[in-house]
Amino acid sequence: VLDGPAFLEECLSTENFPGCARYSYSEHRELLPSVLTAAAALEAVPLDVDTLIAAVDGGSGRSAAYPCAAVLFDAAEEFRSESESESGRVGIPLLATERVMGKFLRRTAGLAMLNPGYELWDPPDPARPALSRDMPGAMVDLVFSRGLFVVFLVGGCTPGHPERELLQRIVDRGVEEANWTAGGGEDGGLLGVYGYNNAWHVAGGFIYEAQTRCLDSRNMGAIPTEAENLSFWSTSARRAPIAAAVAGEFKGTAPAGGEEAAQMRYDGNKTYVAFVVGDGDNVQYMLTTRREWFRRRLDSCRQVATVGYDKSCPPLMWSISPHLLYLAPDILEWYYNASRTTGKDHFILPPSGHLYAYPASLKEEAQDAFVAATERDARLLGVRGTVHWDWFGTWNDALETVLPKYAKKGDGGAIRGVFAMNVPYVADPFPSWASDEFFRVLRGEDGGRVAVFRPRIWRGVDGRGDGPDEQYFLRPEDMAAEFGEYLRGTVTWVYMSSDGGLTLANSFLDMAGRLPEHVQLVGTDEAARLALEAAAAS
Repeated sequence: VLDGPAFLEECLSTENFPGCARYSYSEHRELLPSVLTAAAALEAVPLDVDTLIAAVDGGSGRSAAYPCAAVLFDAAEEFRSESESESGRVGIPLLATERVMGKFLRRTAGLAMLNPGYELWDPPDPARPALSRDMPGAMVDLVFSRGLFVVFLVGGCTPGHPERELLQRIVDRGVEEANWTAGGGEDGGLLGVYGYNNAWHVAGGFIYEAQTRCLDSRNMGAIPTEAENLSFWSTSARRAPIAAAVAGEFKGTAPAGGEEAAQMRYDGNKTYVAFVVGDGDNVQYMLTTRREWFRRRLDSCRQVATVGYDKSCPPLMWSISPHLLYLAPDILEWYYNASRTTGKDHFILPPSGHLYAYPASLKEEAQDAFVAATERDARLLGVRGTVHWDWFGTWNDALETVLPKYAKKGDGGAIRGVFAMNVPYVADPFPSWASDEFFRVLRGEDGGRVAVFRPRIWRGVDGRGDGPDEQYFLRPEDMAAEFGEYLRGTVTWVYMSSDGGLTLANSFLDMAGRLPEHVQLVGTDEAARLALEAAAAS
């Protein structure tokens, strides 16, 4: 077993690494995204000289002790003019980013956003947040394994800001010259951004987190991947990505509720509700908290023989990132195998399908590419529904132009249910709908149909909140009572988010046994089918 310095020296002395990218964490902290871009493009070990001096030289400051045979990139030299700028700051992200763009963009395979350590939560001046923490190490390994261009420009989405003009140039050149895509090989100019744009936290939300409304190109969406060890999980030598060649690997997965649910027909004397475990677009959640929730679910369902189906293992849906198809196929397989164990769990595409994006804000050609990518994901994963987030004020465009694209007849229609949520803040996207209108059926160009569902979110169970917010924090018994009061024949859904303290145990598992007899829990695929049946019969 080697200690840290010995391991580093071993790495640098092997022929696996052609050299190092040298930087000083204390001096170049704000420029770390650019350092990572250069290091990944050069396949060089990023070497912090501050740490190395302390570890190897005992703090003596002797630079001759660096065990780096070839310095392929030296941030002190490359960013010298930036460090001597009149801004008073040690390094300017805009100039450093522009420099690495000119040198390395064509050697990269995609775009990532990683915060170097800026203050996150409501900084006094969001345009100039302080560096208040270390840069997280999550996802750095993926940057190197996939060769990503890393950027974090606080003003990158601010109209009129020079950082926004630079980010637009990076995106345009990346798509045109380096063939950057949305993950999985899509075309149409759609671009997926790995990581997270967690700048500009205003009144409880990151206003540019989905990237879509950031630039005039309107072709971006996020792939939330601030997770550890993705280079390991995505190594093709371990497991090939699940792609078109093996489409159908997950076909035949029983719908939530089993074969009985598959044969279910709409009954106007019942109320149907589908529950969705949310935030599955976040790959870190899928590797950690959601996996623990699923294990808790498995433990609960093992009680079926003694407690009974209705109380112990009702149907439950899990939103799940389609990017696990190539980023972590083993993890994806674990979820599907676990779902077959219960026979009551199934999956739905997360917000907003292929990418965490606001589809109504995409340009038309990007919308078409987005819909096609989402349909491809649905076929690979064997699902028929997607959670759909869009920006407030754009829902008429969504209903009129985007969502009807999913409405196709026969096998052409991979998506049958769209489960809507408003962003950036929780609100009803369809205020003009009647209070008892829980879904609406849209028709496509060929006469195909898709059901669009009104949102209902459950964030916590402590009964807090005033006015309209109170409904998001109902206790399990109050949530069960709410469904009992719905007009019979209703088909609806609930999105469960953990941002208000909700867990699977304190919400769904507690509530399920309290439901009135006429309230039946179903999966989202079944909810969409039942809604289409109900609409046809009305």
